[in-house]
Amino acid sequence: MKQKRDPEKIKLAICIALWSGLFSYIGQPMIHGNQDAINVIVTVFSVLAGFLIAVITLVGDPKSLPSGDWQVARLSSDITYNRLIRYKWLFMLYLLTLFLIFVSIVAKKEYIIFQVAIEYIYIFLASASSILSFMLPAALMELQKERIEHEIAERRKKEGINDNDVL
Repeated sequence: MKQKRDPEKIKLAICIALWSGLFSYIGQPMIHGNQDAINVIVTVFSVLAGFLIAVITLVGDPKSLPSGDWQVARLSSDITYNRLIRYKWLFMLYLLTLFLIFVSIVAKKEYIIFQVAIEYIYIFLASASSILSFMLPAALMELQKERIEHEIAERRKKEGINDNDVL
């Protein structure tokens, strides 16, 4: 089964790639040989990776599935799986960035040209994953809003109140 491609997501991916390319081009000379800047990047991405693991744990909690029959749970689980897949890929970007920084540091003395190329790549990945990370709070707020609205609807249903009724 083929999935439809969302044109908005494609535009977003292109914009992120272009911005990340620009940041990589501008940022590499600033990073090269600047151990303090590299330490900041490592620290930030280590913290982000830990935070994202906590988010994945919360989003994937089976207790967060809405009450109701199995079909309601199935529909909700598909949405949850899609979110988890996106978060997994963001986590992989964090780890790949950290790994490339490690490779860059190891290659520093022996392979200068290789190190510079790796720096461009990890700054590109760091930029892309940073941009995506700025979208996380809004995504988490939307998730919590959905859960709260569902809970309110369930409580209204238990009390025999229709959605059309006005309080």
